[in-house]
Amino acid sequence: MIFLILVKLWPYRRNVILINLARCFPNLSEKEVKQMVTAYFRHLADLIVAPFMISNLRRNELDRLVKYENMGLIKELLEQNKSIVLMASHYGNWEYLLSLPLQTNCQVLAAYSPVSNKLVNGWLCKMRSKFGIKLIPKSEWYRQTLSWCERTPAIFVTIADQRPPESGKYYLDFMNRKTFIQSGAARIAINRNAAVVYLDVVKEGRNAYRFRFNLITTQASRLGEADIMERYYKSLETTIKRQPELWLWSHNRWKFSARQGQKPVTVRNLL
Repeated sequence: MIFLILVKLWPYRRNVILINLARCFPNLSEKEVKQMVTAYFRHLADLIVAPFMISNLRRNELDRLVKYENMGLIKELLEQNKSIVLMASHYGNWEYLLSLPLQTNCQVLAAYSPVSNKLVNGWLCKMRSKFGIKLIPKSEWYRQTLSWCERTPAIFVTIADQRPPESGKYYLDFMNRKTFIQSGAARIAINRNAAVVYLDVVKEGRNAYRFRFNLITTQASRLGEADIMERYYKSLETTIKRQPELWLWSHNRWKFSARQGQKPVTVRNLL
């Protein structure tokens, strides 16, 4: 029902989606772009339902929907007393990462964006922390992660493909486009001399995912912010091209394209 609403009645940010796909996949035909938009709306409908579904799942039910691969890497890093900055993205269903504390005995921390309605915000926080993750308001994330001083190592989950609030300090080539990036995740890792791990995501069925941990570096302080972010975005691009409709194309990721001399894309024939 949500999918039909998105496609027929309320085409949520359809122009943004079309422009993003047309620029990132210039070799696609108009028909292929439209097919990808439809596939994206199907995925978005599942994402909208997911928080309500997850809130009612037991652990054994959740285990059937999300599988973790290469947990040996995480265990090895923690045994070396290394904290981990886990660089995830708006790909697949990142809400399932709330179950990560069930896979390890260390503290797992993640940022969240509070909503203005206190009742809704309280429900979301309760739902998202039911498996043991520690939630930190987005406005406090950087300060609290740097000052985190527990004796045992921790995992800091970051959604690292955020758009910066302005054109920013760093940019790189990502999905055939000049892309300004936020480097806060890399900065946290460097300041804590943490290991940096990329979260690769594969969809294995409706609402079912496999999360695989891939090492970027064991010592972030040996790399600069730009190097860490470049490695992250190269990995993310590989993930996106494998199944493009699973990334958050309705997000205006390239808001600053007009300042970059980007040629306009005509979407009239795609509507």
